[in-house]
Amino acid sequence: MRKKTNAETIEIDGLELPINTHGGKYYCFEEPLPKIKRELDAMLSHHRKVFVFRIDMRIETYTGDNEVMTKFLRSFIPWLKRRYQLKRVGYVWCREVETSKKQHYHLVFMIDGTAVKTMKTITDKAIEIASIQDLSPWIPKSPSYLIERKHLEQGNYTKYKEAFRRASYIAKERGKKVKGESVNSFQTSRVEPRLNEHSEVFKAGDDYSKRMRSTV
Repeated sequence: MRKKTNAETIEIDGLELPINTHGGKYYCFEEPLPKIKRELDAMLSHHRKVFVFRIDMRIETYTGDNEVMTKFLRSFIPWLKRRYQLKRVGYVWCREVETSKKQHYHLVFMIDGTAVKTMKTITDKAIEIASIQDLSPWIPKSPSYLIERKHLEQGNYTKYKEAFRRASYIAKERGKKVKGESVNSFQTSRVEPRLNEHSEVFKAGDDYSKRMRSTV
């Protein structure tokens, strides 16, 4: 049975992080949470600033697979890389199906924060691609966060925790259990992290100035 929690925080890698359970009213699956943190930490091992943003996608007709999301990512991620000259894009997404039997997706992206000045260009392109692919995008209020490594090195995890809490919505239990569905409901990128001075994968809280080498 998949483990779940309605606590307001969870400890991962020795760091207590807030999770979006709406004050204990709802449950989150625990398994995705370390995977979300892993992608965030991997991006921070490469970039002194990481820009985190969320986009939602709805579709009009239910499908038994996630091909619509695969197609969107195949268009959107290459555009991000070209537009901002990025070497890597981190992401996590989840699939949910409510009583209407139409799935929708919640997506969180993580990119080099030194390359991005505004969210508008990104959302405009996401909306353009979605319209071509018959998707209905929704941009939530205050969808972006800028995490700076220098703040983490000073012990200030405010933005990191805010971004993680927002991303933890992807792990919520509601909408994940649909009778008869075997399709994957959660996926992440696999950003290759840099290693710390002990040749271990970086975690938030490590001294980023002592990273030794890249795993690529």
